[in-house]
Amino acid sequence: METEKGDLIQRSENYARLTLPYICAPESSASSEQDRGAVAIGPRVVNHLANKVVDTMFPKDRPFFTVALTPETRKKISEEVGTENEAAFAELVRTETANVEQAGMRKMGLTTYRPVAVEAVKHMIITGNTCIRRFDSGSRTAYGIRDYSVRRTIEGAITEVMLRDGKKFGNLDAAMQKMVLADQPALKEDSPVVLLTHYKLVGKRWRSAQAVNNIAVPGVRFYTPRNLPVLVLAWSLARGENYGRGLVEDNINSFHNIDVCSVALVEMIGVMADIKFLVDPGSGLDVEELNNSPRGSYHAGRRDDITTPESARRLEIGVLREIIMGWERELAQAFLLNSNSVRDAERITAEEIRFIANELESAFGGLYSRLATEWQQYEAEYVVYSMDFAKEVGGAVNDVFEILITTGLESLSRQGQLANVRAAIADLQMLEAVPEEVRSTINPMKFASFVFTNHAVKFVEFMFTQDEMKQNSEQAMQQQQQLAGIQADANVRQKAGEAAVAEES
Repeated sequence: METEKGDLIQRSENYARLTLPYICAPESSASSEQDRGAVAIGPRVVNHLANKVVDTMFPKDRPFFTVALTPETRKKISEEVGTENEAAFAELVRTETANVEQAGMRKMGLTTYRPVAVEAVKHMIITGNTCIRRFDSGSRTAYGIRDYSVRRTIEGAITEVMLRDGKKFGNLDAAMQKMVLADQPALKEDSPVVLLTHYKLVGKRWRSAQAVNNIAVPGVRFYTPRNLPVLVLAWSLARGENYGRGLVEDNINSFHNIDVCSVALVEMIGVMADIKFLVDPGSGLDVEELNNSPRGSYHAGRRDDITTPESARRLEIGVLREIIMGWERELAQAFLLNSNSVRDAERITAEEIRFIANELESAFGGLYSRLATEWQQYEAEYVVYSMDFAKEVGGAVNDVFEILITTGLESLSRQGQLANVRAAIADLQMLEAVPEEVRSTINPMKFASFVFTNHAVKFVEFMFTQDEMKQNSEQAMQQQQQLAGIQADANVRQKAGEAAVAEES
């Protein structure tokens, strides 16, 4: 599988050199300073875009997914509970699904997950590929293109994954050490070994096997697609290819031009910084005496006896700097570095997240939708379906409804639903601007239903049921009767007081 990569490793090393060298550094430079290109803006644009993508996909202060009833389940339950109880049941569903989401987010642990996600996006931006592996402990790590191989179908579906981990022999478990020593007895505690983990789709299940230094480890494991511990991602994947291509490759001409011209600019500045002075040979000045004299000393001579040579490099440096700045502006635009639409704050609103998602969508040809399907959907389904409902949210939840994970631009989180409610309530105020003679002919409830429906909000969930309306009416009548009784008592006491005063007088 490694030979199927072609020149991908060499290209990735070059792309990393121009941006973040550690993403795909040459193997020979592991213990030395990494070769860095002369593209100063390279690390900044990659880090900026990686954090922007992760902030959009995995917000810090809200779930990145929501749980909802499937249409079939909703229809079935509506028939069972009836229209009268639909609003109350919808409120129960919202409460329970919110519990599911919060429990899922606790299980996932975004505090430790986000750094791994940022690293994975950096790999995708630079090399176009990454693989996120989930360990049995729940922790995750991102593999670079050098440490994994993949095979796909013509449609892009993954059928085979090979992971490579470099370890010390002493870090292997006792059973593996004993097995490897039987074949390679010269290994010591600090000897490096290579652990290969192979995943292959067999039917509808994934088969996993391992080998250490090409020695097969006995035993295999099987996974369903939902609990498969590896997630292979690509920035942009061409039809028929096993590996994707990154954003750096799409803009490699600008990176290469800046690299070459920046080196030339530094050399030109170095030449100009090497200042030389010219001494008129007829002036009688002693050059050696001038070099050895202290600062501020006096020497007999004329103003033009010592001059500096004029260099034409000054104009060339200015032109070259302008050219480099133009290419940097192009890269900043390509990597969305110039976007100032979102405020710099710890908490950003769902509308701002939605704006960034639309920006990513339009700038990178459906990137957000694809990552929502391949990445967010995978992680959300894993955390939800692997939960112990009896422990987290009550045993009845899993029996009451099916779980449907919804992600994407229209359902970034529960805050999106709340934003729709806010917008609907704001639009209700339009009725106040209608002239009185026209407003008197409008049915307020029909108008409210129209506004809420067009904001994708179910107005019926906020309305009183017939029983609640009857109960409210009875309570209102009781309150009126109580007020009437209190008023009657007050009147009687007032009359009695007036009569007593009249008798005394």
